[in-house]
Amino acid sequence: MLAAVFSERGKPLQLQEVSDPLNPIRVGATGLCHGDVHIIMGDWGWDVNVSPPLILGHEIALVDDQGNTHLLYNSKGCGVCKQCRSGFPQYCERLKVIGVHVNGGFANYMEKPEGYPLVPVKGNPADVAPLADAGTTAVNSVEGISEGDVVAVLGTGEVALLSIQLLKLVGAETWVVGRNQSKLRKARELGADEVIFSKGQYSSSLSESAGLKKFDYILDYVGSDESLRDVPWLLRRTGELRIIGEFGGELRIPEQLLVLRGLRVKGILYGSLSHMKEAVRIYEKGMLKTLSVPYSLSEINQAISDLLEGKVVGRVVIIPSF
Repeated sequence: MLAAVFSERGKPLQLQEVSDPLNPIRVGATGLCHGDVHIIMGDWGWDVNVSPPLILGHEIALVDDQGNTHLLYNSKGCGVCKQCRSGFPQYCERLKVIGVHVNGGFANYMEKPEGYPLVPVKGNPADVAPLADAGTTAVNSVEGISEGDVVAVLGTGEVALLSIQLLKLVGAETWVVGRNQSKLRKARELGADEVIFSKGQYSSSLSESAGLKKFDYILDYVGSDESLRDVPWLLRRTGELRIIGEFGGELRIPEQLLVLRGLRVKGILYGSLSHMKEAVRIYEKGMLKTLSVPYSLSEINQAISDLLEGKVVGRVVIIPSF
């Protein structure tokens, strides 16, 4: 079968004919996440240990022998630790992620996953694949936000664009800061109340536009130095900064600001199986657009280039049969 193989950091993926899995299931579509790009470029450190050669791709829609589509929940832990028992195996010390630690979905077929839940979904694999990671993460990232809350969204990637729709559904006032005019226009179309173009530090651009307004929540879908710098100053008392993006920025907060205003900071990685099921429920009710942009497997390196150049509004989805 044909697969896009990660063989060396900093190098394009290699399209190769590889052996078929022993117990195969067809890959309908796989989303291309910035996490995949971090692995390829070798700039994803800390707890992520990836050993090439490896077939990447962790945002996967599978198709069974009857033609039914299923989303793959990509994380498996030990099953007994506090994190696993709480429904968040992605924080397990013995975590195994499909497409990160074992072969993933950038191929025609993959090994039928054992111990990784499958969630049935109605829809074209290319359309629903983003729900397997981006949609699940988006649901987790806006959890607890309610009508009347004032929320700043930093970034305009797929997870942010999905989250804007979810915030609109609950009635939150949503301000979006980004660096791509096309994506900001899409954010406005999807329900953002205010959109702000930023050439530099996100907090400065947000502060200039918002004036004295403070935010109940700031959702950072970038995670860079430019997005993190000084944003805690824009939170209301008891406000919360949620960091979802993974671009390696450094967060610095004066201790007295944190304590005297009762601020909270939370890191968010992926979501639980329940979050995935909720993403599917909302999608199947027609209330969530996934914004898939299809590429064939042979076009995957072009897709990566287009993603890095900011040409993609939404989610690159690799379709093996395209």
